[in-house]
Amino acid sequence: MVKSLVILILFVFGVVASKEDVPSSRVAGGAETFPGQFPYVVSIDSPYNLHCGGTILNRQHVLTTGYCVMHPVSFTLVNPFWLRVIAGDVNLVSPSIRREVRNVTHIFVHPNYNLLTGNNDLAVMRLHTPLPEFHNTIEPASINRRLLSDNTMCQYAGWGALSNTAPNVLFPRQHFINVPILPTEQCNAPNVHGNRVLPTMFCAGSITTNPNTVCHGNIGGGLFCNDQLTGVLVFGLACGTANQPGVYMDVRQYREWIDLQFDRTDNPPPGWSPPMPTN
Repeated sequence: MVKSLVILILFVFGVVASKEDVPSSRVAGGAETFPGQFPYVVSIDSPYNLHCGGTILNRQHVLTTGYCVMHPVSFTLVNPFWLRVIAGDVNLVSPSIRREVRNVTHIFVHPNYNLLTGNNDLAVMRLHTPLPEFHNTIEPASINRRLLSDNTMCQYAGWGALSNTAPNVLFPRQHFINVPILPTEQCNAPNVHGNRVLPTMFCAGSITTNPNTVCHGNIGGGLFCNDQLTGVLVFGLACGTANQPGVYMDVRQYREWIDLQFDRTDNPPPGWSPPMPTN
């Protein structure tokens, strides 16, 4: 009887251990986060995009990119009904008691979002129900107000894919990576981003091959420097390859616009699109 019980316990332990050995979520490389390490980072689910990241601004508003809330074919604003925000959790597949899920009622895309250049690629989403009073796993991000020097070390946390090859399946565990801010001229080199990094953006990551990079599923997530929200990822999904460092909207330059969205009473309808860019 005792022998059988011991065998049963060992079998159960083996099953649990084998599940723990299953590859977990990646930014692309990086290290696993623990609950509360990045309490302002959220996951945004949409039937139109593989996955997007976002950042809690206050109990009812989340910052992401315009790209994440636009239809990928018609490039018009999607119906907020289809979006869902997951906060307070680090594993998307195995919910914990910390998880809070919210629907979205309003989407405010920057009015000068340029579909060709990606300039002003930001959006504020309003949640249907406010998040609970802030605690150790759900907190608002503090926004950086200063121009940071090159080589400042920052962190990105999110739920990315392992590579840029199809089907780009996202894994459930949140990871984070450490990335330095890079000189804009280096990122705008012809063999890197070829002058796509605009004055409203900055670049962070690695020019050389590096296993710890942002990858598919990370668009819209925040870059945190000195524990403050400094950028929102708009392009540059290296997935470990060279010459594709992440490019971020410089949130510092958009603080006034972001604050104005909190008190808006209008509701842009699904199908809205920004003005067609001329360049």
